[in-house]
Amino acid sequence: MKSLVTPGQVTNITWRPVTHRVIHADQPEIKSGQYIHIEAIIDAIHEPVLILNKDLTIQSVNKAYSRNFKMTKRKTVGLNFSRLGKPGPQLNKILHQLKKLSRGNMSVEEMELPMTFDTVGERVLQINAKYIAYDNKQSDIILLSIEDVTQRKLVERQKDDFVGYVTHELKTPLTTLSVFIQLLQGYHKKTGDKKSKFLLDKVTGQLDRLTNLLDSFSQVYKAQTGMLQLHKEKLDLYDVVRDAVEMFQYTTSTHTITIEGNITKPISADKDRIRQVLINLLMNAIKYSPNADTIIVKFTENPKQVIVSVQDFGPGIPQAVQTRIFERFFRMKNNQNYSVKGLGLGLYIALEIIKAHKGKLWVESEEGRGATFSFSLPTK
Repeated sequence: MKSLVTPGQVTNITWRPVTHRVIHADQPEIKSGQYIHIEAIIDAIHEPVLILNKDLTIQSVNKAYSRNFKMTKRKTVGLNFSRLGKPGPQLNKILHQLKKLSRGNMSVEEMELPMTFDTVGERVLQINAKYIAYDNKQSDIILLSIEDVTQRKLVERQKDDFVGYVTHELKTPLTTLSVFIQLLQGYHKKTGDKKSKFLLDKVTGQLDRLTNLLDSFSQVYKAQTGMLQLHKEKLDLYDVVRDAVEMFQYTTSTHTITIEGNITKPISADKDRIRQVLINLLMNAIKYSPNADTIIVKFTENPKQVIVSVQDFGPGIPQAVQTRIFERFFRMKNNQNYSVKGLGLGLYIALEIIKAHKGKLWVESEEGRGATFSFSLPTK
């Protein structure tokens, strides 16, 4: 459930502290005006919220924290945040981020990680934190909110497992059907039954489409469950991209694909996966720019990475949508510019492939001025 007040909103409130001191668990709850003010606000929030000092000592928690994590306020206040969960790399990860907050006016946003508590066991948490600096030399604080997404992650995993199971089970009958259809096509070709051959060709087309859909679902399942495997080798990315562009050019008569720039640094990557990403970007560039006739593939490089960009000259992508186009199953709303059919899996799969290579995939676009999708790959 979303909180009524987020950390970003709380920082807009002007705090007027009367006195200031840390309230320890073994002290009477005699609070300054500052803490009465803050605690009245965080107690109204439905998500667990903690107030930490610069040393990550817990100064206060709200009722939602005590309720969700079975820890009374008296037992929690005065503890260091590092003592809330069992030691391990995940806890160290959030501790590292929180310590960085005190070295600048930064924030932690939607950091997701599993933590194990003595009171409630293992939980998957989404953490937001904001460093609040006081102008009046009072001790600064870190405001930290926690959302327990354990159940949501469990449901997502169950859905992914179901997709993986169904995909696997359907592959065998589809393969068998494909073999039977090929035999029938050969038979009707010999007998000259053109009508039967025509109908079988249509069936083959639909079977190929279904096979491609199942392959997409399979790749999504592997990406979601960390099973996306790479077979890396040392390769010349320029040659891989050039070959893919030349092959793809034969499949389209509506657009001319040109290559600009060059790269000289070899990289270690999965050739087939990188080709898959590029083909997906080229297909999208053509589908979403039906009134243009040119696609440009550009190469750039620097000491740490090589970058490949695919530029189209279509209607562009609205700014509000650009942050969501890499999500699973996301589709643009139907309008005159975006009436392309599909499941919305191509960009998601491309993103997961690039992330598995420790690279990045992003888009730059303005409405009416086309879009450029780029991916980077490290040279080391």
